[in-house]
Amino acid sequence: MVSRLMDLVVLVAELSQRSGKAFTELDDELALRGYSAEEIDQAFFWISTQDRPFGGESFQKRGRACHRVLSPWESMCLDADSYGYLLRLQNLGIIDIDEVEKIITRILPFGGEKMPLSEFKTLVGSVVFDMGYEDTDDEQLDALDENNQLT
Repeated sequence: MVSRLMDLVVLVAELSQRSGKAFTELDDELALRGYSAEEIDQAFFWISTQDRPFGGESFQKRGRACHRVLSPWESMCLDADSYGYLLRLQNLGIIDIDEVEKIITRILPFGGEKMPLSEFKTLVGSVVFDMGYEDTDDEQLDALDENNQLT
Protein backbone atom coordinates (compact mmCIF):
# COMPACT_ATOMS: atom_id res chain seq x y z
CA MET A 1 0.00 0.00 0.00
CA VAL A 2 2.74 2.45 0.97
CA SER A 3 4.87 1.74 -2.09
CA ARG A 4 1.81 1.94 -4.39
CA LEU A 5 0.89 5.35 -2.97
CA MET A 6 4.53 6.40 -3.33
CA ASP A 7 4.46 5.32 -6.99
CA LEU A 8 1.26 7.29 -7.51
CA VAL A 9 2.70 10.49 -5.98
CA VAL A 10 5.76 10.16 -8.24
CA LEU A 11 3.53 9.57 -11.27
CA VAL A 12 1.38 12.61 -10.46
CA ALA A 13 4.46 14.82 -10.09
CA GLU A 14 5.96 13.55 -13.35
CA LEU A 15 2.73 13.84 -15.35
CA SER A 16 2.13 17.31 -13.99
CA GLN A 17 5.66 18.34 -14.89
CA ARG A 18 5.47 16.92 -18.42
CA SER A 19 1.97 18.08 -19.31
CA GLY A 20 1.76 21.32 -17.33
CA LYS A 21 -1.65 20.22 -16.07
CA ALA A 22 -2.84 20.79 -12.52
CA PHE A 23 -2.97 17.67 -10.35
CA THR A 24 -6.76 17.67 -10.35
CA GLU A 25 -6.79 17.51 -14.15
CA LEU A 26 -5.03 14.13 -14.08
CA ASP A 27 -7.88 12.08 -12.56
CA ASP A 28 -8.94 10.37 -15.79
CA GLU A 29 -5.41 9.49 -16.87
CA LEU A 30 -4.59 8.02 -13.44
CA ALA A 31 -7.80 6.01 -13.43
CA LEU A 32 -6.89 4.60 -16.86
CA ARG A 33 -3.56 3.50 -15.36
CA GLY A 34 -5.40 1.40 -12.78
CA TYR A 35 -5.51 3.64 -9.72
CA SER A 36 -8.72 3.78 -7.72
CA ALA A 37 -10.51 7.03 -6.87
CA GLU A 38 -9.56 6.51 -3.22
CA GLU A 39 -5.86 6.14 -4.06
CA ILE A 40 -5.97 9.21 -6.28
CA ASP A 41 -7.69 11.21 -3.54
CA GLN A 42 -5.06 10.10 -0.99
CA ALA A 43 -2.23 11.15 -3.30
CA PHE A 44 -3.84 14.51 -4.10
CA PHE A 45 -4.53 15.13 -0.42
CA TRP A 46 -0.95 14.40 0.55
CA ILE A 47 0.42 16.62 -2.23
CA SER A 48 -1.93 19.46 -1.30
CA THR A 49 -0.78 19.38 2.34
CA GLN A 50 2.89 19.81 1.45
CA ASP A 51 4.54 23.17 1.78
CA ARG A 52 6.67 22.90 -1.35
CA PRO A 53 6.14 23.04 -5.10
CA PHE A 54 5.78 19.83 -7.11
CA GLY A 55 5.97 19.11 -10.80
CA GLY A 56 5.96 22.19 -13.05
CA GLU A 57 9.37 23.68 -12.40
CA SER A 58 12.06 21.12 -11.72
CA PHE A 59 13.86 21.04 -8.40
CA GLN A 60 17.20 21.89 -9.99
CA LYS A 61 15.79 24.94 -11.75
CA ARG A 62 14.65 26.34 -8.41
CA GLY A 63 18.29 26.70 -7.41
CA ARG A 64 18.44 23.91 -4.84
CA ALA A 65 20.42 21.39 -6.81
CA CYS A 66 22.60 19.59 -4.35
CA HIS A 67 23.30 15.92 -4.39
CA ARG A 68 24.75 14.14 -1.45
CA VAL A 69 27.86 12.03 -1.91
CA LEU A 70 27.49 8.65 -0.24
CA SER A 71 30.07 7.30 2.16
CA PRO A 72 31.53 3.85 1.38
CA TRP A 73 29.21 2.24 3.97
CA GLU A 74 26.16 4.04 2.55
CA SER A 75 27.16 2.92 -0.95
CA MET A 76 27.15 -0.65 0.32
CA CYS A 77 23.55 -0.21 1.48
CA LEU A 78 22.18 1.71 -1.52
CA ASP A 79 22.45 0.32 -5.02
CA ALA A 80 22.41 2.53 -8.10
CA ASP A 81 18.65 2.06 -8.65
CA SER A 82 17.80 3.08 -5.09
CA TYR A 83 20.08 6.10 -5.12
CA GLY A 84 18.70 7.08 -8.53
CA TYR A 85 15.19 6.80 -7.10
CA LEU A 86 16.16 9.18 -4.27
CA LEU A 87 17.57 11.68 -6.75
CA ARG A 88 14.42 11.39 -8.88
CA LEU A 89 12.22 12.12 -5.84
CA GLN A 90 14.40 15.07 -4.90
CA ASN A 91 14.35 16.48 -8.44
CA LEU A 92 10.55 16.22 -8.52
CA GLY A 93 10.35 18.10 -5.22
CA ILE A 94 8.77 15.15 -3.39
CA ILE A 95 11.58 14.96 -0.85
CA ASP A 96 14.14 17.46 0.33
CA ILE A 97 17.72 16.95 1.47
CA ASP A 98 16.63 16.43 5.10
CA GLU A 99 14.36 13.58 4.04
CA VAL A 100 17.19 12.08 1.99
CA GLU A 101 19.23 12.03 5.21
CA LYS A 102 16.40 10.37 7.14
CA ILE A 103 16.03 7.70 4.45
CA ILE A 104 19.76 6.98 4.38
CA THR A 105 19.82 6.84 8.19
CA ARG A 106 16.96 4.31 8.17
CA ILE A 107 18.65 2.02 5.67
CA LEU A 108 22.01 1.83 7.45
CA PRO A 109 20.92 -0.59 10.20
CA PHE A 110 20.10 -3.22 7.56
CA GLY A 111 23.74 -4.21 7.59
CA GLY A 112 25.31 -3.33 4.28
CA GLU A 113 23.19 -5.57 2.07
CA LYS A 114 21.49 -3.81 -0.77
CA MET A 115 17.73 -3.69 -0.37
CA PRO A 116 15.57 -4.48 -3.44
CA LEU A 117 14.02 -1.35 -4.95
CA SER A 118 10.46 -2.50 -4.20
CA GLU A 119 11.27 -2.78 -0.49
CA PHE A 120 13.30 0.42 -0.59
CA LYS A 121 10.20 2.25 -1.87
CA THR A 122 8.30 1.08 1.23
CA LEU A 123 11.03 2.44 3.47
CA VAL A 124 11.04 5.73 1.51
CA GLY A 125 7.24 5.92 1.79
CA SER A 126 7.44 5.56 5.56
CA VAL A 127 9.63 8.68 5.66
CA VAL A 128 7.73 10.64 3.01
CA PHE A 129 4.34 9.96 4.57
CA ASP A 130 5.79 10.52 8.06
CA MET A 131 5.15 6.98 9.23
CA GLY A 132 7.19 4.86 11.54
CA TYR A 133 7.77 1.24 10.72
CA GLU A 134 4.90 0.39 13.05
CA ASP A 135 2.52 2.29 10.77
CA THR A 136 3.40 0.49 7.54
CA ASP A 137 1.90 -2.70 6.20
CA ASP A 138 3.03 -5.68 8.34
CA GLU A 139 3.54 -7.88 5.26
CA GLN A 140 5.90 -5.35 3.71
CA LEU A 141 7.82 -4.96 6.96
CA ASP A 142 8.17 -8.71 7.35
CA ALA A 143 9.71 -8.83 3.88
CA LEU A 144 12.14 -6.09 4.91
CA ASP A 145 13.13 -8.00 8.03
CA GLU A 146 13.52 -11.34 6.25
CA ASN A 147 15.67 -9.98 3.46
CA ASN A 148 17.82 -7.63 5.50
CA GLN A 149 18.82 -9.39 8.70
CA LEU A 150 21.72 -7.91 10.67
CA THR A 151 24.55 -10.38 10.95
